[in-house]
Amino acid sequence: MTDIGDEVLALVAAMAPDTAREPDLSSALIGDLGYTSLRLLELSIAVERAFELPQLDQEMLAGVATVGDLVNLVNAHKEPT
Repeated sequence: MTDIGDEVLALVAAMAPDTAREPDLSSALIGDLGYTSLRLLELSIAVERAFELPQLDQEMLAGVATVGDLVNLVNAHKEPT
């Protein structure tokens, strides 16, 4: 896994309402990890800040259902350093 993948996993795990399950790339944010719409909003803001991303709009976030989807989104919008 990439460094970004590891960082996203750590952030998702730290913010997950359901801490009984260790997240992996196939974990569903809502179904497996207990995220609610408000918690997903908080996660999106945390991801924007942690990875210095532009603001993620609803269209970008609409396809994010799993941790892997979130990693792909970050990779797609992260500017190379």
